[in-house]
Amino acid sequence: MLAPLANWQDPKKRRVTALQALQTRDEERLLELHRVYLALKGRRRARLSSHTLAAYETGIREFLAWAWPPEAAGPRMPLWTVGSDEVDIWLHTLETEGSRLVPPERRRPLRPASLAARLAAVRSFYRALRWAGVAAVPDTPSPTDPTPAHERRPALPARLYAKLLAHLSGEDEVSKRDHLAARLMGEAGLRLSEVVALDVGHVLFAEGLLEVRRGKGGKGRSVPLSKSLLRELEAWLKLRQLHARAGEPALLINMGGRKAHGRRMSARNLQLRFAEHYRALGFPARYRGVHLLRHTAGTRYYQGLRDLYAVATLLGHTDVNTSAIYAKMDREELQRRVEGLEAE
Repeated sequence: MLAPLANWQDPKKRRVTALQALQTRDEERLLELHRVYLALKGRRRARLSSHTLAAYETGIREFLAWAWPPEAAGPRMPLWTVGSDEVDIWLHTLETEGSRLVPPERRRPLRPASLAARLAAVRSFYRALRWAGVAAVPDTPSPTDPTPAHERRPALPARLYAKLLAHLSGEDEVSKRDHLAARLMGEAGLRLSEVVALDVGHVLFAEGLLEVRRGKGGKGRSVPLSKSLLRELEAWLKLRQLHARAGEPALLINMGGRKAHGRRMSARNLQLRFAEHYRALGFPARYRGVHLLRHTAGTRYYQGLRDLYAVATLLGHTDVNTSAIYAKMDREELQRRVEGLEAE
């Protein structure tokens, strides 16, 4: 990052370089400007996760592909004059036609959550351009989905979670690793990014705790672990020793691949692994996605504790209201109450 920082430190040079990049559609230089802006001026500074950065860059590429298609001689409008009207038209195009970053035969209309993520990326991009002194930030409200969050992103029901763990109960190394990953998300409540960021040294067996050092927004927390999960971690570490590369600190490592074997798993790799498991088990479409496991943990915590403040602490939520969704996700309790009405 040192070389890019030097390229953008001088305000006058920064403005000239940014304007040239806009006029010539220099996508890589514009993305570089955005990365430097996030590192120096962004709310989270260097703590921004690689996943969030990748999502931002996808949104920026998406916008540039619409505003100035690569095959076009020039842009639809000067990129430094973009306002809320242009952004609204772009969002409408995504909502009705889908992404220009995929082949036409694979395009699907984007949902409100995806539109909101794309808009967040463009807002961040134009904040970087404002920092460079070449553009203003479009004032466009974020799209909203009328469907409640607990309906859009439900927890994996207990019976399906048990089915998933049974599916991963094989004796091979890959099954044992994926079984552990499922429990870290489905019972300890870790995010996908937090699981793959874990190092062996983050497991504190004497205290029965797991240190999450790279949580969302750079926040850390300590998560108490059940005795059975501690035993599984202990068994996995013995197995891991047989495959980990020398000096590799990661808790979860790749199994297979000449270059990747024994090295830290990526979030994308683990995500694809669970997508395969869900397909093999024939789970309904609404119950696919690795983040559902964290919702499962949140629901379990709420069922056991009935204390939203404790749930917020365990899951690393800054605002307890964020944890309130798990009270609404307690479908088993709702089912019991409905069945109780029938018995009356």
